[in-house]
Amino acid sequence: MARDSILTWMRNLGEKGRQDELELLIQNTPIEQLQTTLKTTLTRSEGITFWNYLLLGFNPDREDAVLKRFECVRSFMDHLSSMELSYKQTFDLITRLSQDLVTFPTDQLAWIVEHCMDGMRQGDPKCVGWKDLLPSALLLMLSRPRFLLNGIFMEGTEFRDSTVRSIATMQWPSTILTPIADMFKSINLSSGEILTVLNKFSGAVQELSPMELPALCFQLFSMCSTASQLIIPLLALDKYFHRNFYKRLFSDMCSNSTNLDSIDSYSDKELREAEETILHHLNYCTMYKLTEKHLAIMLRNFLHMPDVILTPFMLSAIISMTSINRDPESARISHSILLPFLRNVIKNNEEERTLADYSVWYRDTLQRKQVDLQQVFAVLIDQNKDGKDVITPGLVHLVFYLLKSQTPKMHTLAITFLTKFIRKRFIFGQGIIKLISEWMIVYQDQNQFSECLTLLSVADTYTVSECIKTIQTVMDHMQWLSGEQSMSMMNFILPLLKISNRVRDALIDVLCKAMSSSGIQKRRMAIYGFCMILKQLNNSNAVRQSSSATSFCTQHSISGYSIMTQNTLGSRSNPQRNFDMLTLEIIGMLRNCLQQQFEIRCTLYENLQRAVELNAKLVPHVLQVIDWHFRSFFETPSAEEAGDDLDTVFRIRYDQLVSSSDDQHMEIQLKDNLGRLIQFVANCLSIFERAPSGYDTREMNRLLSFCVDRMVANRLPLEDISPPATHIKCALVLQQLNIIEGIISHLLLSSKPQNDAVSQILPLFNQHCKLLESLKSLADASKKAHKQFKQTAKNNSTSACNLTMNGVPVKTMCSQPENIWDLAILDKLLHLLLDDVVAFAASQKTGLLRSNEPLVRYVLSVTSKRVETIRQEPDYKQLAYSKRTFKQLTDITKIIYERCINRLPEFWKDFDMQSAALSTQCFSECLRTAHEIYPKKFQDFVKTFDMASIKGNRNKEAIYIVQDVLDEFMTDYGSDESIYKDDFIAKVPICLLESLEILLDHIDYGERAATESFTWLLNFCSKNEILNSEMGLVHRILFIQRQKTHLGPFFEGVARQLGFILGVQNEATPMDSVELRLKSISTVTAESCLQHLYTAVQKQLADVDYFVTKANNLNYKCQVVPEIDQIYWRGNLDAMDRSICTQIIHISRTLLALTNVCIPLGSSMDGLMKLLIQHFTCMKNLTRHYIASYTSDTSIEHIRSTKFELLLRDVGKQLPANIYELITYIEANTLDEEAQQHLKKRKVEAERAKVLRETRLIPKVIMVIEDFNKHIILLSKKTKSQNRLTDYLHLGTMRDFDIKSTDLRAAIERSISDGRNISIEDSNAEDPDQDEDEDAQSTTYPGEIEEEDAEPVVEEKKGQRRRRALSSEAEDSQPKRKRGRKAAEKPPAKTLCNDPEESDEGQPETTSKTQRTKNDSKAQPKKRARASNESKTAKKSNVQVDQQSTKPTKELRKPEEPVVKEKTQPSRRVGLQRSSKK
Repeated sequence: MARDSILTWMRNLGEKGRQDELELLIQNTPIEQLQTTLKTTLTRSEGITFWNYLLLGFNPDREDAVLKRFECVRSFMDHLSSMELSYKQTFDLITRLSQDLVTFPTDQLAWIVEHCMDGMRQGDPKCVGWKDLLPSALLLMLSRPRFLLNGIFMEGTEFRDSTVRSIATMQWPSTILTPIADMFKSINLSSGEILTVLNKFSGAVQELSPMELPALCFQLFSMCSTASQLIIPLLALDKYFHRNFYKRLFSDMCSNSTNLDSIDSYSDKELREAEETILHHLNYCTMYKLTEKHLAIMLRNFLHMPDVILTPFMLSAIISMTSINRDPESARISHSILLPFLRNVIKNNEEERTLADYSVWYRDTLQRKQVDLQQVFAVLIDQNKDGKDVITPGLVHLVFYLLKSQTPKMHTLAITFLTKFIRKRFIFGQGIIKLISEWMIVYQDQNQFSECLTLLSVADTYTVSECIKTIQTVMDHMQWLSGEQSMSMMNFILPLLKISNRVRDALIDVLCKAMSSSGIQKRRMAIYGFCMILKQLNNSNAVRQSSSATSFCTQHSISGYSIMTQNTLGSRSNPQRNFDMLTLEIIGMLRNCLQQQFEIRCTLYENLQRAVELNAKLVPHVLQVIDWHFRSFFETPSAEEAGDDLDTVFRIRYDQLVSSSDDQHMEIQLKDNLGRLIQFVANCLSIFERAPSGYDTREMNRLLSFCVDRMVANRLPLEDISPPATHIKCALVLQQLNIIEGIISHLLLSSKPQNDAVSQILPLFNQHCKLLESLKSLADASKKAHKQFKQTAKNNSTSACNLTMNGVPVKTMCSQPENIWDLAILDKLLHLLLDDVVAFAASQKTGLLRSNEPLVRYVLSVTSKRVETIRQEPDYKQLAYSKRTFKQLTDITKIIYERCINRLPEFWKDFDMQSAALSTQCFSECLRTAHEIYPKKFQDFVKTFDMASIKGNRNKEAIYIVQDVLDEFMTDYGSDESIYKDDFIAKVPICLLESLEILLDHIDYGERAATESFTWLLNFCSKNEILNSEMGLVHRILFIQRQKTHLGPFFEGVARQLGFILGVQNEATPMDSVELRLKSISTVTAESCLQHLYTAVQKQLADVDYFVTKANNLNYKCQVVPEIDQIYWRGNLDAMDRSICTQIIHISRTLLALTNVCIPLGSSMDGLMKLLIQHFTCMKNLTRHYIASYTSDTSIEHIRSTKFELLLRDVGKQLPANIYELITYIEANTLDEEAQQHLKKRKVEAERAKVLRETRLIPKVIMVIEDFNKHIILLSKKTKSQNRLTDYLHLGTMRDFDIKSTDLRAAIERSISDGRNISIEDSNAEDPDQDEDEDAQSTTYPGEIEEEDAEPVVEEKKGQRRRRALSSEAEDSQPKRKRGRKAAEKPPAKTLCNDPEESDEGQPETTSKTQRTKNDSKAQPKKRARASNESKTAKKSNVQVDQQSTKPTKELRKPEEPVVKEKTQPSRRVGLQRSSKK
């Protein structure tokens, strides 16, 4: 029968549903003909039809039909793998076959499965029909009962698992990875199988091209059902994109050139498109399967691995799965979980960058460089500028999270990102600025939002100026917010005024409303705003657009200028018409401030002076306003009526400066500060002289000349400041001091080589010194008068005794006078006094000034205080961005360094030690201010005065200069008693060390100066004995530099030397073993050195604890990376564990030495106990890491290779043993002999509180030791090694943590003689039996604890204070070791018994006493009666008490013999017994 006739006949029978005839036809047709027909029709359109009717024609109930069908199926499978069919044709054919697979016998299904696996091995990407057939066949095999296959009986589950295992272990051709992933997605894999498959795909994905990745990733993401599965392909993709794209990109960003000749495997466009598509698939596949909570739980295993999370791809992947990125309009940012996680990762990365600079161990253990987040953000911004906004919403909200954090480094990252982002994606600018402005209004106590808006306004002024509604909203809020907050918010508006007249006019309207406010802060804000406008005003941006009555040509009603002046300046022919008119308008409004309160006037002078210095064109207009106000303070004839001689009447109107509203002068009113006004006028006149036009300043100069001449000639009438002293006289002296300072400022600003202005400074300063002396005498007299007045006021209830200044209560009027000189004036003064030649004065006229020691001291002192106040300036001034302040600070530092510090030995030898000390203090304050205000510019700051930074200069660097000066100082004064008796001599080395610390803080660990500085510090401490305790800060610098530049043991030697100084508890270790010999560690500096040592070790422990957590994260990564990478990461983990154990060994040995030192009780002992708690907590965390990481039989070998066993062997027993001895030492020295001599004068409540305070940390120390032992036991059981880890542990002792000190009890019992009964706890109910399991290692915890009643105590006098046994102020430099205590000598009738056994024996003799107290037993426990009984037996035990208290110290460590008592329920509290019990 022909092939076409068979096909036609089968189609007709099938379409008509004649099933029996169809089966008969196929039964009678030879198998060869059916196979031939099938082969020829597969590639044709009727192939699926023939295949359908062919399968329908086989009767599954007939064995021959089943065999014939199987032959056809075999032929079909062979043809399918050899013919090229479309995907639709293959899918239709396989789907039709899958419908009949259920009727196939088991052996035929097994053959189909094997054939599919053969097709996978061939790896033909055009023949992948097996991917749809294999899952269906495996599913059917899974449900089959036990069957025989290849002579082996097996279950369906066993066959399915072995098949999946075979597929997972075979070598997958890279051409069919996507079909294989699609096939696995259809197979119902278990969690373990999914992890195996994903790991295999992760290794294979590295060989694919970018175009093949998206389809495969979609299949892999669809396969993942949990976050722990999803991380596996994400890590593989991150490795792929880093190797092929980002590694080269970061390399180009770090280099100055790009290799344009390199030929890469794939183009950047292909890789970027593949990455964007993968992120889209990731978002789609995880949208409904995984929530942010699920992802955060998984990702927290990478919280301390920023190098894994903070890569461009991984960061983008995590952001794409956030709800805020999927739906930025409706999702709330506060509900996000992943964004706070990313913020914490970024925080950890920044902390790693900081800590790596200060610890060489940290850098070595880190094994990599830290992530440069600025580079990552720059890459993400560049990728988003092309319009590919897959992660833009989430990325911006992540930056908002950084901006909202409390860390300045996070703020810097966020502000830098937003500045770059808005420049390139300005379309998002308005929304971003709106959100930040809202937060700025809501979070008024946080300054980062206003700072961010200010920098955005400076960086992209045009974009910010378009946000009119936002700016208007901020201005509206400025009217009701506090003045300082409004000034902070105003800073971002000021840069916009140059280009936006609309914003400027709106701001002027707001400031006008604020100017009319009743609040002083609001008016100060208005003054600040107007002066900021004037500062950047010029003719091009001064045109007023509004025509309202308050904005244009209204000077007649506002400023008070004459109509002629207004017409002249407002003329169209005036080239500066716009500038002059707007300036007159603003200054006219500011003119009203000259009639307001003292604070308003001072604010006006300060801000107007700054505006004038930055915009010299304002001077003529400002002088017109200030002129009449300045003249009003002087009473003198005009220049036409009188001459300029000394006989001309000239007087200062002090009544316009200070007044009093009551007869007792208790209500002082300060109206103005003439000194600040003179300084402001002098600045204006000095600027005016550069271009003297626009105003006549002759009268102002004449008044200033009168002030100078009369003050120098001592003919200026001053107010009466003679006794009796009053508060108003003190206020007048302060005003006169400021007037002299203002006149000196005028002389400096007007000085020229041609005039002799500087020669008049010295007489003025002499007047200043006399006034300071008068102020001191007035201050003493004023205090006495104020006390007498207050006593009178107590007797007379109608009189008030509060001293007020401008309505504000003050304690005293004669306070320390505040100098008014600013940085510019001080800079001129320093040059005048320290430089040999200055440009503004003749050298022959400066000699007297430079040789005047009081003047030099005063200027240096004022400069130091003024530089210190820079750090205290409010945030709204934003001095961190002020170039003017930075330049003034650098100029001052330069002159101090070059003329004082650089030649300091000559300075203190040839001039004055006090001046030398003040110069070092000034230098230290300059460095500290630059360090805190300008940390990013500190290197540039140092280069301005350090000549060694100039290329080719042979001068020493500043750090070496300071070191040389310190060496010379210690040579001259190191052994002199004046170094701690003379305040100024003592100040020199301290300030130099503080300066050295700041300079070293900014030296990179890789520079030669860092290592050499540590060598110098070590030599300095080795050869110099320090007599001043404040110089102990050199140890802090030494310890910091040691950790910064060197590895290995060091602090152990310091601890041993402290034992040599303070004494040790166990003298088994000879003192000759102390290798480190630092003379600087002595009885004077031992306490401070101990605290610095605690800080250093605490930092080391914090670093180790961080790396333990990091090791846990790395262990998790080892479990999810592909097998080919596991060896590499496991090696990194072992190296990290080895480094951690090595560092803890060094720390443990240091603590081993410290616990043997006789440390004074108090803060020093508390610091050691806290350190021990932190140490054992860190050790416990490390043990838990080993429990989680090493679970195989070879675990003990890994533990040995990482030195953990060595760590236990070294300190497992020794350190706890030392700690238990230390606890005994603490208890034995809580009360000393001297404090027991006058018990009646002591306060028992205070004694009890002190005992509790001294011993409050002991229970915590014991608890962490026992907790650590418990985890070691768990690890030992898990490793199952012959040499158990528990063998290295110390047998701990369960301790009774109640306070039962013998001395305290004796003190309390002796106070009974005062007539007060005191009850104490029964200390004899202890069970000494300690049957402990060897493996338990004292981890048995009390299951039942009896509650003790509080002990009533007796109040005593305050006069007697108890001395601590080992005190830093003790005269004896070698403290006593653990000492017993002698009982205080008392009459026999007063002495009490401390022996509980004898107390028990005395109970039968006191039956009558017990019976008498039965009525009180209902309210008090029986222990009260026992305390009374013990007091009855005091006479019998007097001799025994003396013998016990004089026993040697070693008896303190002897446990008492068990006391047999008949009790039904033994006590659970068993511990070390007191030494006084026998």
